[in-house]
Amino acid sequence: MIFGIGVDVLEAARIKKVYDRFGGHFLDRLLLPAERAQLAKTKRIERFLAMRFAAKEAIVKAMGTGFAHGMWIRDVGVVQNAWGRPEVVYSQRGEKMRRKLGIGGGHITLTDEAGLIVAVAVLETAPKKAAPKEKVARRRTRSVARARRR
Repeated sequence: MIFGIGVDVLEAARIKKVYDRFGGHFLDRLLLPAERAQLAKTKRIERFLAMRFAAKEAIVKAMGTGFAHGMWIRDVGVVQNAWGRPEVVYSQRGEKMRRKLGIGGGHITLTDEAGLIVAVAVLETAPKKAAPKEKVARRRTRSVARARRR
């Protein structure tokens, strides 16, 4: 079941201006370590940063928290798997919030065209945990035993 959907659109030029002004400080505030490692391998730094910023916005919108209520910009991120598919990742604190909210898997798609970056995030509801069958069976056995004693 879908927990939430988030969308973000931004002009890549906005992120370029911020990066030109703050440089490494901006990177430290924005990126998770895994994202920083992937940044080192990219040739189009501004595009990478703009896509990550839009993705983070879309994900926290899908969570329903925004960058408030226990979520910061470095609590969520996006890394590419071996095939280049973007995957949602969380910091330790972001992972706690994800579990607290009952969020399971997450999906993100990113695109850019004519200087605009678009990110769409879909978060799933975490599956409910069923009670272990052994414990249920023991409870029934105890109730049956009590009924027989009476």
